[in-house]
Amino acid sequence: MNKTISFLVGLLVLSSVMVQETKAEERPKISCPTVKIDAERLPDLNIPRYGHSAFVVNGEVTVVGGHTSGFVLTPTAEYFKDGEWHLLHTIYPHDGGFSVVLKSGKVMVAGGFKENLGIGQSFEVETYDPIVHRFDGFGCLDQKRASATAIELDCGQVLVTGNWYEDDGMECFDGQERFLHLKPVRQPRYQPHLFRTANGDVLVLAGYGSKNQPIDSLLVERMKGEPFSPPLLKTWHPLHYDLALHSDDSFIGDEGKSIFAYLMPVIDNNGQVAIAEVRDTIFSLLSTNSPVPMASPWGKISYYTPVYADRLHQRGYVMGCDSTGRQYVLCVDYAKKPAHLTLYHTDPLTDTLTLTIPVMVDDGNLMLTGIKSAARHNSNFMPTAQVWLLRFNDNGETLSSSTVNGWLWAGLTLAVILIIIFILLKIKAKPAKVPEDEDIAAIPKSANTDDELMERIIHLIEEKKLYLNSELTTSDIAKELNMHRNYISACVNSQKGHNFNRLLNSYRIEYAKQLMQQYPDKKINTIANESGFANETSFYRTFKAITGMTPKEWLASMEKKNKEND
Repeated sequence: MNKTISFLVGLLVLSSVMVQETKAEERPKISCPTVKIDAERLPDLNIPRYGHSAFVVNGEVTVVGGHTSGFVLTPTAEYFKDGEWHLLHTIYPHDGGFSVVLKSGKVMVAGGFKENLGIGQSFEVETYDPIVHRFDGFGCLDQKRASATAIELDCGQVLVTGNWYEDDGMECFDGQERFLHLKPVRQPRYQPHLFRTANGDVLVLAGYGSKNQPIDSLLVERMKGEPFSPPLLKTWHPLHYDLALHSDDSFIGDEGKSIFAYLMPVIDNNGQVAIAEVRDTIFSLLSTNSPVPMASPWGKISYYTPVYADRLHQRGYVMGCDSTGRQYVLCVDYAKKPAHLTLYHTDPLTDTLTLTIPVMVDDGNLMLTGIKSAARHNSNFMPTAQVWLLRFNDNGETLSSSTVNGWLWAGLTLAVILIIIFILLKIKAKPAKVPEDEDIAAIPKSANTDDELMERIIHLIEEKKLYLNSELTTSDIAKELNMHRNYISACVNSQKGHNFNRLLNSYRIEYAKQLMQQYPDKKINTIANESGFANETSFYRTFKAITGMTPKEWLASMEKKNKEND
């Protein structure tokens, strides 16, 4: 025993010396872990569209305006409720317009292209009331605008700036009915960022001018003060965007404590992307534990959105795509010091480089509304109605395919040696313990085949009706079967062709069908809760995804079928 321990200790010392003697320049950089995420296809929009605004108001994802097939303006909007898109008519089309969710609960929608094909600019302004789902035209901008940005101020006024192939300037809505010219700008801009400061000022910044040309010497202009040029912007520029901006989507501060901070993706002359933090008037690069990855095993990644901040979970997301049609989401855990980066990727959603307009829903996940190709020059003539959901905060599990570097291997080697020494030194054996979620290593897989393991999983779920528990996870199943949750997830994926959450939902939908037939007078929200769904919205969405029908449509089809059989 003593010889064995001495040998292992020697190995430990030798490994430590080898690691320490590795030259700094030969040490591989820490790589950003990559994680595959399933994109859930939701019901399509009623109208294919792009160039629209997307936001959440009154708990409903809403899209407004844009252009449809043929690059034709569409004076319509849609809101997502009960698993369906409901079509509305707007007063004006607002293709390339801007929107602001106001503190009153209403939404201001304004500007956009005047004609089909993205030609001209417009003055039109209207408001949307999400309670009654109605649009009302009420005013006229001081300048005709397209590709502008707006932000509501503490006083209830709204600052508007930015334009496309037309004069730019700052104007302000007085909170009642009038838009008034505020001040000229030094650099006309296209889709500018608007950053509020603690003293009630607003900073205006964009990397591209009003004619879509890169701005070489960037100025940050102020609503109240004089322009200035932060040192950071001499080497880093804001990304180029092809979608309507809502600057407060990137807010990571605490307004109650007068902390005004934002995240913004920036790019240097070599094409490297990083994340900048804007805190009042201070611009700096956010310290991250790895560089932003610019390529994946499938090709170059093109990032194309601002940061969407999930302030509840203290994470920010930047969308990207590649030539294979995959979508990427760079996750920035900004609360950690340094911030931790994770790169999520989907399977190809289309067959080419594609852009979509994301919106962050209330649970911190991203809904992608409408898609167009970034690789085809005429893609504005062929937008799609596709809608996808990317889940980052869910009970479903996603297996990681993180990159492993030399330091990780060294750490694993040392960990194994320490574990062996610890086992040999133990006097009394203790019962085996199933690893918790945060454990680094999983226990060895049992001798059971995947077929046998799948049978055990199915038997357990069906026998105890575990699918009726809305909070059930693979960790719960793993504890019942005395194995690590990764084996459960991997087995379900390989045997069923979909993830664990989809497996549970298939049981829940079948159970819901039984309840609907046995108790046709039961309310849908009761059916949803009794079937194991966390909420009614999730039930509607899942029911439509699995059956192709809403619960009401399915019940009607069954009643019709029963009458025909009688």
